Amino acid sequence: MDTREERIRAKAHALWEADGRPEGRDRAHWQQAAQLVEEEERQAAADQTNPERVERARASSPTNEPVGVTLAAMKRQS
Repeated sequence: MDTREERIRAKAHALWEADGRPEGRDRAHWQQAAQLVEEEERQAAADQTNPERVERARASSPTNEPVGVTLAAMKRQS
């Protein structure tokens, strides 16, 4: 199973690649990835306490996939 640090590392790497692999931005990518993982963890905790919320979100998703913070959403924010 992935550890939190491994998830952050993978997201930071994906952010770095999506950003054109710039040098010297590792800390910024790591912090952004840590925020993404934290949000996912909060969402997962909320979903565990309210399974109906997950089904409502899935039903309202155009792709019928889980709704949450994605890399694409984070790129649009920056």
